[in-house]
Amino acid sequence: MISSTRQTDTAAGRSALVRRKACRLLAAPLIATLLSACGGITIQAAQAPSTRNLPTTAPVAQAAGPQQPASAADGLKLARLLRDQGRYEAAAEVYAQLEQRRELQPLELLEYASVAAQVQAPQDSLALFGRARHALGEAGTTLSPATRAALCNGLGRARLALGQSDAALADFDCALAATPDDLTALNAKGVLLDARGEHAQAQQLLSRALEIAPADFRILNNLALSYLASGDGARATRLLSQTELRGWPTLRLNLAFAHALGGDEARARQTLLTLMDAAQADHALADFAQRLARIRAGAPIADELLSASRQALPLIPASREGDGRG
Repeated sequence: MISSTRQTDTAAGRSALVRRKACRLLAAPLIATLLSACGGITIQAAQAPSTRNLPTTAPVAQAAGPQQPASAADGLKLARLLRDQGRYEAAAEVYAQLEQRRELQPLELLEYASVAAQVQAPQDSLALFGRARHALGEAGTTLSPATRAALCNGLGRARLALGQSDAALADFDCALAATPDDLTALNAKGVLLDARGEHAQAQQLLSRALEIAPADFRILNNLALSYLASGDGARATRLLSQTELRGWPTLRLNLAFAHALGGDEARARQTLLTLMDAAQADHALADFAQRLARIRAGAPIADELLSASRQALPLIPASREGDGRG
């Protein structure tokens, strides 16, 4: 949601701005009050547990992970079991062991890359997906549309996280060419276009994604923020006012800002009070007022949303979380 007038900076500056805005789609799923620092107004919360980078060519020491599988078949069975249990780091370690032993077929290397992408650094993911693409090409493997989309999306997400927005856009186009209704690609391309100021195109893609997955609140949030950035606060408010959003604090904070942007401070405060105490709500409203003053003075709404995403607002104390207001 960066305004188009800010896109005349250096290429490095463009990549940094797009990367900061696009992080909202790369964040891990929200758990309790653990939220990413992306996507409008954000909440102060505990840090996510850190995950170490995974090796991609060297074997993993047995003391640090699962026991080395006796055979490729056993290893794949174990890796897939761990993957299906959501134990991505342990699964990736098994895949890494098999790759070091040269026991992964090209499609299995793509499996490894998709699992490891959940827990490793973007540059490592990009290298691993690149190796999978090379292996698939050398083997002459004919990819199904879903497999091609998985490969393109993996490359695109890694490049997006690294600020390589033009290459990432091409990757998401590749995924959509294979599977036109691919949610990952629709959402990612929508956020990329929004970050470039191409709001109408972004909203078309995000609306299509939301029609396919109406319960995906990450897509809804991205669409609402696009409406806000383009000055359509009324549509953003309608989206964010859905009763089903009560369990998503970030979306309610964005709703409060949308109310404030529309001049309804009373509703903004009422929304904030479902998340925090009165003193904290007053502090948030003061912050909103400063942002609104800058917007009225000519600052792009998108820039204020970007600035807000770098700051944290406190949640209500833990002792009040069970009072039925969340």
